[in-house]
Amino acid sequence: MYCSKSGSYVKQHQPLKTTTMLTPLQKRKQIHFFQILDFDRNGLIQRKDFEDIAENLSVIRSLDRNSKDHKFIRNLSLSIWNNMKKHVNATDGNLDMWLTFMDSFVINSNNEWYDQYVKGMTQTVFDVFDTDRNGYISLDEYLDLFIGLRIEVRFAPVSFEKLDLNSDGKISKSELVKSVEEFLKSDDPAAGGNWLFGHWEL
Repeated sequence: MYCSKSGSYVKQHQPLKTTTMLTPLQKRKQIHFFQILDFDRNGLIQRKDFEDIAENLSVIRSLDRNSKDHKFIRNLSLSIWNNMKKHVNATDGNLDMWLTFMDSFVINSNNEWYDQYVKGMTQTVFDVFDTDRNGYISLDEYLDLFIGLRIEVRFAPVSFEKLDLNSDGKISKSELVKSVEEFLKSDDPAAGGNWLFGHWEL
């Protein structure tokens, strides 16, 4: 399969023979998210991608490798991979596997799983990036997320504005939870949460 980002052909597993219920808009957002998580741009998401993401985020935060926060971020990042891996039974995750996982186990899952997995992780991520522990994420803290995930920072200000629902110049935990839900589930092109990870239409 040809990978446009790396400009080369990459070996991939056969796609799962599963038809997802994702709408075209939901699928576009998940492809965008997959490309962010594919940190080495080889057309697959693998354990090393999540290790590298954790390392990058820790460097942005100036965390010591032996600190509790560094280990926490690493474990949080790897938990995404571990949850996907056990459901697709593969050491590498291609795009089809990712879409199937997100469709079946996250987006169209039962409410109990969504609350446990997605909302729980969202609140944890919030705590990681609320570096001054004031109960909000500032634009500077949000920029750290973009830099750590190697998302184009030019989109951070407009993304921040769309997630800041009451326009008070900061993102609350409830605003982030709502934005994540919109990113995952909304089929409305105008939903602010679509911009959670930058310009999703590119």
